[in-house]
Amino acid sequence: MRYAAWMVAAVLGGVAAAADQLPENTNEIKTLTVEQAQELLQHEGELDLGGLATLSDEAARVLSQHKGGLNLIGLTTLSDEAARALSQHEGELDLGGLTTLSDEAAKALSQHEGELNLSGLTTLSDEAAGGAVGQ
Repeated sequence: MRYAAWMVAAVLGGVAAAADQLPENTNEIKTLTVEQAQELLQHEGELDLGGLATLSDEAARVLSQHKGGLNLIGLTTLSDEAARALSQHEGELDLGGLTTLSDEAAKALSQHEGELNLSGLTTLSDEAAGGAVGQ
């Protein structure tokens, strides 16, 4: 009997540990692996990832497939490759935490066809601004 109780506790503990990998409130996610990004694709509607401070190029490629809005307002920087990937996202893309963008990232994001929030930008080169406006 004691063995059975221990086994149940061990199994339930394993389930709790797996559930702890991604909190229910996705805004609490601070880092994101590619595997976790793939799991988040199951999330319907807007996906709030405002707690992310960084995003790998690979995770950006996965998230770009999400069907619904993406809130990535916690990002302050974005690589050119991640910007290219996210530009393919169909839906609202909130990158309001970005303070600067490279010319290449700005050009890539100018191709995004949905609503795009870049309200946090404090600097943008004339070339990037001209390219974005010219699109």
